[in-house]
Amino acid sequence: MIKYFLISAVPSVLVLASIIWLVVALFRRSASRKYAIGLIVVEILILGVLYNQWFVSKDYPRNYLSERASAAIVLAETATAKDFYIGAAVVNASNPLYGELVPSAYNSITPENATKFRQLLVNGKIGEYDFTKADAIVDFAVSKDVRVRGHTLVWGKFSGKTYPKELDDRIASAEDPAAELRQIMRDHITVTLNHFRGRIETWDVVNEPMSMDGPYLDKNIYLNTLGKDYIAEAFRIAHEVDPTLELYLNEQFGNYTGEGVEVFFDLLKWLKEADVPIHGVGIQAHSIFKTHNLVEFRQFVNRITELGLHFEVTEFDARIRLFDEFEDPYQAQADYMAEYAKVCIENPHCAGFTFWGLSDKSTWFNVIPPFSRMLPNDPLLFDVNSHPKPAYYRILEALESRKVRWAEL
Repeated sequence: MIKYFLISAVPSVLVLASIIWLVVALFRRSASRKYAIGLIVVEILILGVLYNQWFVSKDYPRNYLSERASAAIVLAETATAKDFYIGAAVVNASNPLYGELVPSAYNSITPENATKFRQLLVNGKIGEYDFTKADAIVDFAVSKDVRVRGHTLVWGKFSGKTYPKELDDRIASAEDPAAELRQIMRDHITVTLNHFRGRIETWDVVNEPMSMDGPYLDKNIYLNTLGKDYIAEAFRIAHEVDPTLELYLNEQFGNYTGEGVEVFFDLLKWLKEADVPIHGVGIQAHSIFKTHNLVEFRQFVNRITELGLHFEVTEFDARIRLFDEFEDPYQAQADYMAEYAKVCIENPHCAGFTFWGLSDKSTWFNVIPPFSRMLPNDPLLFDVNSHPKPAYYRILEALESRKVRWAEL
């Protein structure tokens, strides 16, 4: 997102500066106005190129529509037989795609927003819960014998969206902010886990503890109030409430090497050395502006398992516009998705691979600026008409060839 901001905002600022220069030159009747005009013309041309690259809708050939048109959807059945989870994020139970693609395509689902702290509350009021929307998603999955991943118990980013704005006010006015936050965190984890007991057995306990701005922990309300101990404490509370749960630390990675990755592994080592009941790492894998290096990804997950932890890819999508230099972008997208998924499918310590949406019709990219204007996004397994894309068949083949079984560390 920062790269996009720089690409779009910096030229705009330069054009504005050039216009100001031109206005001043005209006012002063300076000869420099000619240079200002020339510079503005060049800048407008550059902006035009950028606009065409980023915002003009494109139409890619859908060669896959003529292939296997009547093939049955058996991805979930194959995944189950191979002791693996293929999942999708679900926004609400009323989405027709939910019943259409679950359980035939997916044997695991993640409530995209419905089980987050803020969304579980009535008007954001701490302690006042309404589980109706979340229950509708979870109960449908359970009725179809589909696994549910809980997402997420503690997330300190985006006040008023992922956690209630009231939390900021309560901590700011508390006589003992640390004690107040600990109690609120304990109460929320306890209420939530008890409510979903027996229906959700895997949880992202802490989401995105790393900063989006640099190689350090995110300076959110939890870190600022409790220090990094908030991460360990959240896991301990969750384990105390229900010792049968699989507990994950979920994080987004732009790269699989570098200083930020080392900070993350230092965090994992600290948690393990402190005997914190953490069982796995959830890997968000949103390919937004670039694809990932899969050799580095394989090395990255091996480092996780060497620490005695499982892993899952918990949030995957890859925008089709990343592949527009290929003759067949949808096939190129499929090759990338399949190779990414195979890192998990071929590893006995990877539990599953979750796509962040049921189909291209329900991807978050289509409703969040600037991506809502950068069409098509088409980042998932099924297109807007629920037709399987080439990635579906490549991943199905990878699952059929899976030799390993789920292994305990």
